[in-house]
Amino acid sequence: MNLDKRYDNVEGHQPRWPRGTGSFISDDPHLIESALNLRRMTSALSGAIFSELSVHDMLKTREIGKRERPKNRHVQAEQNASVSSSLNGGFSSGEKASIINKHLPNQRAVIETVNTKTFCCLYLPRNRIVTASQDDKLRFYARQGHVQSKYALLQPTIQHSVPDVGWSILDIAVNSAGSQIAYSTWSDSVHYTTIDQLSDHLHWNTFTGAELPPSRSNRFAYFSLRYNMDDKYIIAGGSDGSVYLFSPAMPRFQVFPAHKDDVNAICCSKANPHVFCSGGDDGLCKVWDIRLVGSTRIPVGVFAGHCDGITYIDSHGNDRYVLTNSKDQSIKIWDLRRFSSSNAEKATLNAVRKQRWDYRYQQIPPIFRSARPLQGDGSLLTFRGHSVQHTLIRAKFSPERTGFRYVYTGSTEGNLHIYDILTGEIVRTLDGHRSVVRDCCWHPDENEIITVSWDGVTARWYYNSRYDGGQEEEVDWIAFNMWK
Repeated sequence: MNLDKRYDNVEGHQPRWPRGTGSFISDDPHLIESALNLRRMTSALSGAIFSELSVHDMLKTREIGKRERPKNRHVQAEQNASVSSSLNGGFSSGEKASIINKHLPNQRAVIETVNTKTFCCLYLPRNRIVTASQDDKLRFYARQGHVQSKYALLQPTIQHSVPDVGWSILDIAVNSAGSQIAYSTWSDSVHYTTIDQLSDHLHWNTFTGAELPPSRSNRFAYFSLRYNMDDKYIIAGGSDGSVYLFSPAMPRFQVFPAHKDDVNAICCSKANPHVFCSGGDDGLCKVWDIRLVGSTRIPVGVFAGHCDGITYIDSHGNDRYVLTNSKDQSIKIWDLRRFSSSNAEKATLNAVRKQRWDYRYQQIPPIFRSARPLQGDGSLLTFRGHSVQHTLIRAKFSPERTGFRYVYTGSTEGNLHIYDILTGEIVRTLDGHRSVVRDCCWHPDENEIITVSWDGVTARWYYNSRYDGGQEEEVDWIAFNMWK
């Protein structure tokens, strides 16, 4: 098939997604082109033009001289990484992503089951993962053997209990090298330590930021924390609506009011150490510059369009886009070059004020099932189909090896949902937990996803051809090893 025609088919996705998906694309004239550019880029990086080719067909056309040089200007401008290297006979990054995306994880293996709610999970260097649970423990696991092997607890006779937990560990973060970890809880302190060499007892350093009377200290929490890009700061969002910047290198911190309610989410830029986002129960996502917050305390920009609080923020791999998950049962993608208007900000604040439900224990209001955007909604894409109740459920972009094609999220009913940015559809639901899936993590280099749930199960999801139409094991091997 001609490359240009295949690209035109991908570029020609309908300006509106099918109503049955519940998801929608912005119809704001000022955002339509930005939404199209995001989908063009995603199509290019994920090798969507190769989606109609089987792996064996791609292998046959791998020989030098068999490739067609694209003529379409969009292919030339945006498909260089996806096509050009393949003209020399090797698999291009787009072709690799296309093959990976034909083999999304579909099979579960339980890593461990504990008698407590598990809140967070992260991948660490050297094939390790860490989880955080309500029983005040951090659990470190290491892969045993080759890529498809199981994970096992490190030092299984020793549980890494951490101090000052209160109700639960709420969030964990690691620095860019994976050598330092920090956690937050229902307390006015942030704790951090080095994990280069895990010992029997971890020695924690402590920051105390909020100055609270004893009567209020047990009602304060840091709901989210992250290291900024150059690891100079640990940035935390507080239940008092403030953002706290702690410096591990020196005993000092900054604090400034950021939101009108709890700050539930912090996300740091992957390209600029000075830029980070915060999301709050006021429904707004704000973008900040560390160099300015000490003097102006005014955000660089605001994203408005949700009608309830934000539970999580994640940044795209190219650092031009962020996504937000919300208690209004939607995920939205935003362009960091297209901030919302002040009128949209007011509309969001008004919509949030009108909410009369408590997501922790009440049923989801029927109004959230509609797909009508707020007036002035500044998001490019909106995804619906998962549920957000009981806790701050996370949603994230899939890694670079997929071409950043997907958005994946935990859900109240115990599932992991994977949305396709090109179609708006849920392309895979991983069903296996008996309670809410609060966090999930897609391996940056391997074909696996980790989920943690309030049922106490930490699970690993991987691709198994026997559960996907009986495709050949050779294809499995290619999908797992082609990026090595």
